[in-house]
Amino acid sequence: MADFTFNCPFCNLELSVDESNAGHEVECPGCNEVLIIPTPDQAAEANALPPEALANAEIIKPKNRPLAIAAKVSKSLKIKSFRHHEFVDGDKDNFDEEVSKFLGSVIEDDIVSIRPIQYSHVEKVKVDDKEEERVVNQYGIVVVYKAV
Repeated sequence: MADFTFNCPFCNLELSVDESNAGHEVECPGCNEVLIIPTPDQAAEANALPPEALANAEIIKPKNRPLAIAAKVSKSLKIKSFRHHEFVDGDKDNFDEEVSKFLGSVIEDDIVSIRPIQYSHVEKVKVDDKEEERVVNQYGIVVVYKAV
């Protein structure tokens, strides 16, 4: 027997089957819906476009935009870093709130990556009425995202 093709009535995925399977129920690999495999004649009828469907057809040409305009509209990669110590004011730690606020302002599909970072910085501390400098290990994140 010969193979024939038909489209899933739910997701329009093109499927190829042997004609001996006509009439059987199968699960579409594209959408997981259960469908009945048509006969080759039914598949040919369903795939054929009636002539009147093409009567008003026209070729749609894409709009040609100058490259200068297209370049301005396209999105480029941006980087935003959040270093923990920059969001601590006394006893108040605003790191999580500020990161959440920023991530909420960026479209999810435009976020390329969010990476943790570790860094060290020098902090001045008073010990026994003397001001000392000490190296403090901190954390943060770097967000790579697309923006205009």
